[in-house]
Amino acid sequence: MADSQETAFSDHSGPISLDGEDDTTPAPENGRLFSSATVGSDFPHVRPRPLYVDSGLRSIQELPEAYRSMFKDYPCFNRVQSMVMDDVLYSAEPLVVTAPTGSGKTVLFELAIIQLLMSYEKASINNDFKIVYMAPVKALCSEKLHDWARKFSRLNINCIEVTGDSDVADLNHLNRHHIVLTTPEKWDSLTRRWRDHSALMKTVRLFLIDEVHILNEESRGPTLEAVVSRMKMLQQQQRSDNHSLPTLRFIAVSATIPNVEDLAQWLGTHEKPAKYFRMEESMRPVQLKKVVKGYDSNFGGFMFDVHLSYKLKQVISQYSDGKPTLVFCSTRKSVLATAQVLSKMITFSFTDSQKEALARICSQIVDNKIRELAKVGIGCHHAGLTMTDRNLLETAFRDSLIPVLMATSTLAMGVNLPAHLVVIKSTQYYGNGGYQDYSDSQLLQMIGRAGRPQFDTSAVAVIMTKSSCEQKYVRLTAGTEPIQSSLHRHLVEYLNAEVVLGTVRDIPGAVDWMRSTFLFVRANRHPKQYGLSDLCAGSAVKINAKLQVLRPGQV
Repeated sequence: MADSQETAFSDHSGPISLDGEDDTTPAPENGRLFSSATVGSDFPHVRPRPLYVDSGLRSIQELPEAYRSMFKDYPCFNRVQSMVMDDVLYSAEPLVVTAPTGSGKTVLFELAIIQLLMSYEKASINNDFKIVYMAPVKALCSEKLHDWARKFSRLNINCIEVTGDSDVADLNHLNRHHIVLTTPEKWDSLTRRWRDHSALMKTVRLFLIDEVHILNEESRGPTLEAVVSRMKMLQQQQRSDNHSLPTLRFIAVSATIPNVEDLAQWLGTHEKPAKYFRMEESMRPVQLKKVVKGYDSNFGGFMFDVHLSYKLKQVISQYSDGKPTLVFCSTRKSVLATAQVLSKMITFSFTDSQKEALARICSQIVDNKIRELAKVGIGCHHAGLTMTDRNLLETAFRDSLIPVLMATSTLAMGVNLPAHLVVIKSTQYYGNGGYQDYSDSQLLQMIGRAGRPQFDTSAVAVIMTKSSCEQKYVRLTAGTEPIQSSLHRHLVEYLNAEVVLGTVRDIPGAVDWMRSTFLFVRANRHPKQYGLSDLCAGSAVKINAKLQVLRPGQV
């Protein structure tokens, strides 16, 4: 049997069905469909309409002068940003965008912030509004804080990071800031004390959800779902007391998924779902070829990781095209060990000027082992190195003095490095006393480092995994896995939390809370999948009836 099998693709291959139920969106009607993008707002009975575009990209000059400097590095928005611009910048309606990694979704958040600021232009900017940016991990929040503090400070807009590293006392400073960057877990903790911060909650006008596809993760998805639903309930209660209170706007972005209309239904208003855009792989500014290589092995964990080290040279030779390669390893030890194996199997050619430049950088590297590897063109990057060594290695890699950089997965968050080829060496990492799979969002973040728009025109991402896991990662990278809810597995915990908070006071209140969840949307669409096999698909009335039989003793 061959040691490895390979699945490669570069286009979205269509949604799959679960339990015999179809999540496929109907194909568009006859006409010219712009780059396979679909936009829709009517769910679920009306087919999304194809978006027809006759003009090219939107110019930065379209923005008011005060905001143009935020985008001074490029003259126009890319295709994804240009298509969504009208709905994010000139509308206050909720919006969901699903697009490939590396397609510039962060700019959509910035345009939404600008839209809110423009709505305040007639009055002086003060502290009577808050913007919440929520990302799955602290590293993403820190990355955005660094970027946005620089961009928005000139507009007198202050940013603050409230994550696991933030002290409770820091919350007292929130009133002096406009943009709060946080994680689902930290926002859950904060909003569980919302009565202590009720004035703060009333000022939240814009809620930005990055990587909303983590709803699929059983460990973290329920928390994200619960806090977003809590914000919807708090808004509903506050607006019932004060009808003049502005509507809370949700903007969510995710990797490519087939059921974006479900997210639109969840994040919409009582009157209608959110507007949504579904962007296919062809919309990516840098076209990305994704390859999943499954390897046969009798080993697991550490030994399988070692086994893959000896397969790496072949992958780099086949896919790098002589361009920068970024290899993600599961641990610091694996970074060094993999680099040492590769250094004995591969050699790189340098010009005289490159040799001189690399020698100057290497002479400044403190770590002896890292320095010797860098001399032959292989870099090692992890949190155990000094900041100086990390910066030197990043500079050498950006300048193409180091063709291959080994790094831990944490580099996928917060450091923008030019990589034509990204290799994920093993889909498992060591943590909590054993080997476990990377989450979907971690893998997508790593893949997203391939071919950043300012550096490349094409890119390749290779996932090295066990043969038994190959199809799992094919589905993930193809965007054919619908986002599901895991809230039903933690329903008692989160419903009890809402009772304690006072957002749920009785059975009708519990029903209202359930209707505010993503679980309700998915259960209404696929009841059998959520243990509601006695109900007819699409019967919201019957699902409500099922929820009404709850007794206070069960809560």
